[in-house]
Amino acid sequence: MCYIICVLVNVFHKDVIKLKIEKINESQIKLILTEADLTERDIKLEDLTMPSEKTQALFHDIMEKALEEYDFISENTPLMVEAVPVGLDGIMIIVTKIDSKNSEGFSAKMLSQQKDLRRFKRKPLVFQEGEADKNSDILIYSFSKLDDVIDFSLRVADTYHDASSLYKMYDRYFIVLQIKQDGDENKAEELELILGEYGQKHMSVQLSKYYLIEHGETMIENKAITLLSKCFAC
Repeated sequence: MCYIICVLVNVFHKDVIKLKIEKINESQIKLILTEADLTERDIKLEDLTMPSEKTQALFHDIMEKALEEYDFISENTPLMVEAVPVGLDGIMIIVTKIDSKNSEGFSAKMLSQQKDLRRFKRKPLVFQEGEADKNSDILIYSFSKLDDVIDFSLRVADTYHDASSLYKMYDRYFIVLQIKQDGDENKAEELELILGEYGQKHMSVQLSKYYLIEHGETMIENKAITLLSKCFAC
């Protein structure tokens, strides 16, 4: 699934962050952004689906780097920018020059992709009732063994009562936890300390959860912590 933004780029001359760009052909380039790259610019993965000052600055830097290395772009060139999730911890940016001769076809394609995106974004609301809360964040951790997920669930069952889901992908078990923004930062920190004893943290954003839903196996759609702790309590 990809997310498309159409931009009209004017090239600015300023310092550019270090970006490794690969030229696909005369009309396309690509690069992969990691969580560290996005954090450095205070950008969340979801931010790439909508225009903002931060994302515009990022795209301008990409364009300057492409101009410097490949003479890829000229002023006032219409571009299609696609943000494609790569696993759970990265995102591929594909930039395509839009030929004015094919502008009508491009507009139709973009409209179709935007409809797909809206359907894709609604998908978790169907599968995981009650989890799509604007006043909450998520945590995503993976575990090498199901026993570790169970042990973690038993430890936090008495204190954690928010939504949770369990997935399996790449022979690992992924738990997605909803964290309410209720001002209690200590609660989230304590939870992460316990999670760190058992698993590995991943880019904890909604698009990562969508990637799990689309590419992984859903083992428990909701209330994973509650169900596991009840099933395996002594």
